Order: sequence, then structure tokens, then C-alpha cells
Amino acid sequence: MSEIRKAPHDTIFEQGPVNPYGKFFTGTSYLTMLSENDDVFHAPIGNVTFEPGTRTHWHVHSGGQILLVLAGEGFVQFEGEAPRKIRKGDVVRIPPEVKHWHGAGASTWMTHISIEPNVPNNRCTWLEAVSDEDYAKAVA
Repeated sequence: MSEIRKAPHDTIFEQGPVNPYGKFFTGTSYLTMLSENDDVFHAPIGNVTFEPGTRTHWHVHSGGQILLVLAGEGFVQFEGEAPRKIRKGDVVRIPPEVKHWHGAGASTWMTHISIEPNVPNNRCTWLEAVSDEDYAKAVA
């Protein structure tokens, strides 16, 4: 397991332990669940912190995903589109069934809230890793 490093920024929510879903990430991320999925709200909400260079694998949420960037800078890319920089205060709405990845910049930490609406019908399908070469092009 990776060593826990503290992000250089503070947010209203504590940085969590090393992400138990780390096998679907390149690099080290940290996760604190703020609200678990339940039968009332159907929307798990997690606080995710990415170390520099860390990013998710490509993935698809059948019910979509919303990211609220709390601190730092990173990137999001939808398949077939150019990557775009995301910063503190940005809201990213990822439509259902859109293949995408998101993560920190090469030299910047990034923390976002991840909201997965429409559960129990929202399933995450994890796909291939974003290659180092493709990531380097995205953040250049």
C-alpha cells in the first residue's frame, strides 16, 4: 500500500485514506466517502484527492457523474474530445454513458467531490488505463 501524503491545500472535508479503488487509478489517490449510497437519495458522494500525475482509468458511468473541484488543478477528458483543465470552483457534468477520465495535473494536486446520481441504475464500468504518453499529451 502507498504511503499517505498530505495535500498542500485544505478543503472543508478531510483528506481520506489511500483510495481502496486504487487499482482503477494510475498514481495515488485518497478517498473519503461523504455520503454512502442508500435507498432514499441514491447518490454516493466521495471526496477524492489526487497526487500530482494521478488520474483515473478511462471509465463510464451509466447514470452520469458530477465533479465539484474543491482545490488544485487537474484535467478531464471525454472520449473523442480534447482534454480540458479543471480548477477550484469548476463543476463538471459528465453525461451518462460517456467514456472519460479525470485527474491531477503533472505537477499539481487536485481534490474534487464526485457525485454519482441515478443509483441504483448507475453502474461504473472501469476500462483501460490512460497511457503515460496520452496523459503527457493531455497535460502539456
